[in-house]
Order: sequence, then C-alpha cells, then structure tokens
Amino acid sequence: MRIYKKEEGMWARVPAAIAGGIITVYASRAASSWGRGAASYIWAGAVFAVLGFVTLYIAFFHRKTADVLIDTESEMRKVVWPTREEVSGSTGVVIATTIILGAAIYTVDILLANFFTLVGLY
Repeated sequence: MRIYKKEEGMWARVPAAIAGGIITVYASRAASSWGRGAASYIWAGAVFAVLGFVTLYIAFFHRKTADVLIDTESEMRKVVWPTREEVSGSTGVVIATTIILGAAIYTVDILLANFFTLVGLY
C-alpha cells in the first residue's frame, strides 16, 4: 500500500491527519470509561487503533479524499491574502459602521417608544 500522490497536497493532508489524531485521542479517552479495570484499557486501545488506522487511511491512501485535499491546497495557493493595512482599514470601517448603525437604531427605538407613550399605546 503506497501513499496516493505522495508529492502533492501534504500541506492539507498533514493537518487533516493531525485533526483526526486529536479526535482519535479524545475518542479513546472516552472509550476508556466503557469497562472496568483492564477492560477499559482494552477498549481504549481498540478504539485508538481503529480510528488511528482509519484517519491515516483517509488522509493518505483514500483516493477521493486525497484528491479533495490536494485540490484544496491547490486552490489555497491561488488566494490573494490581504495585507495588514487592508485588514486594519476594513476592520475600522466595520467598527465605525456598526457604531453608527447601532446609534441610529437606538435613536429610532427611543423616538418610537416616546411616540407610543405619548399616543397611549405603550
């Protein structure tokens, strides 16, 4: 059994395998509560072995999953990431817009509450 397209997609496959490993560890810890004494270690070991194998198989040997991860890495290389100044400027615009919109909604709310109180509906 050889790694499918070994030279491609490692920057996407390795994090996927690490995430699967984290899930495997937590699942095996949960499985350790399934039995008492030595049985708990057997359950934890079995779950760890099965999920570990499945994780490695899916990330490195399964053709469809590997193709998706390879394509994902390929598309991520095409992304044009914004500079720090662009992110700072956009963040400022979002914060200012949120403050202005919040103030406008608050003002309309106060005006409507006063109007309804004046009319006797509230």
